[in-house]
Amino acid sequence: MKKCEKAGFYPILINLERFNCIIVGGGNIAYRKIVSLLKFNAEITVISPQIIKPILGLAGQNKVKIIKKPYSSKYLKGYRIAFSATNNQKLNETVRKDCTKKGILLNVVDNPALCDFILPANVLRGDLTISVSSQGKAPFFTKEMKKKIDELISPAYKQIFSLAGRLRHEVLSDPKLTSKTRAQVFSKFSSKNWEKILEENGKHSSKYYIDKILKEFNLS
Repeated sequence: MKKCEKAGFYPILINLERFNCIIVGGGNIAYRKIVSLLKFNAEITVISPQIIKPILGLAGQNKVKIIKKPYSSKYLKGYRIAFSATNNQKLNETVRKDCTKKGILLNVVDNPALCDFILPANVLRGDLTISVSSQGKAPFFTKEMKKKIDELISPAYKQIFSLAGRLRHEVLSDPKLTSKTRAQVFSKFSSKNWEKILEENGKHSSKYYIDKILKEFNLS
């Protein structure tokens, strides 16, 4: 079998509601990481002897937990995912060794060599998630690519993907449908210009078009 060109990190989406996260560091780097994780309902603990006010504010809103003490490997107990968000190379390397021993997945901010995983730049439109990565080699340019994609993808896709989810639920709920018919229903949905439909008719009338597709295949 012909070998593919090696890419260091495999792209994957993970449900953070099932994995508590711990962040080592209480400064601006940690804060930016916290903000991005909270968008995905992560449960976060921050450990650092010094914590900046924005993080303390999040703790006051019960959005994060804080351990205001110097890092120790004992605080890793019970966690499966960790972030080292400091500019202290020696501390980052210590966290790396501890996570390796304990089988914890680690991301060290701006240091792919110490990472088990890296984080892409994301464009979000409701359930639609578009991720961009340079395998950690050129994050500054990844941000530029994210901006371009952000400009291309209409906000309407939030509603479009909501409609697509509803249609899929209806289709999969009917055990009598063959895989061929399911594919035909999905193809019918995908062939429509939903951006135009939403623009001209509004999001509420889009239900009419979904129902029309379902009736065509005797699904309503």
